[in-house]
Amino acid sequence: MASHHSDIPNTSAAVVGNDEIQLPRGNQVFPSDEFLADCLMKRFNGEPNPDHFHDVDLYSKHPAQLTEELEPSTDNKWYIFTPRFKKTLGTKLRPDRRTPNGYWCTTGVDKAISVEGSTNPAALKNFLDFYEGNRPDSTKTEWKMHEYRLSDAVKNTLINSKPRGDMTLDNWVLCKLYKKREMSSRSEASTPTIIEAQNNEDKSSPPAANMIIFL
Repeated sequence: MASHHSDIPNTSAAVVGNDEIQLPRGNQVFPSDEFLADCLMKRFNGEPNPDHFHDVDLYSKHPAQLTEELEPSTDNKWYIFTPRFKKTLGTKLRPDRRTPNGYWCTTGVDKAISVEGSTNPAALKNFLDFYEGNRPDSTKTEWKMHEYRLSDAVKNTLINSKPRGDMTLDNWVLCKLYKKREMSSRSEASTPTIIEAQNNEDKSSPPAANMIIFL
């Protein structure tokens, strides 16, 4: 009996900037932190979202329900532009991370993300876990999120930086949403290689267009 495996290509294509590169089958391509910070800056400036990035209120639903309604941006990962709101009206800047079924909780300190040509961080990256229910009887789930928000120094220079409404902290943050057990052991164990590729039409483009490729 003839095998169908011969019909499966041994390589996969990844587009970085305007360049298409061929990778051995099984490799995974993920946006770098610098690339995501650049996407967020462009969002504030009114530029279109990258393909397969979503624009939705992430806190409006349980992550399981939300991801059922949205196509994955990459392999079992969703990239979502979402507003960030205050917990209470007033000057306090505590973000409201509640959903109808639970809440998101930070797991550590912010990580600063810098881009070439800047001495100050362009964005901050936060790590969060999703809990079902309410404190103190909530249950930690396997849903996780990386939240990217622009630094104040950068945000204040952009067009749409003024919050929309009294309860808004940020008009947009960019979140990577995924479920821990669905991440392959290969991607967790692999060492990332950063490939630098610039837009052919703009040779001055910074390495924010980099993608991380797991070999």
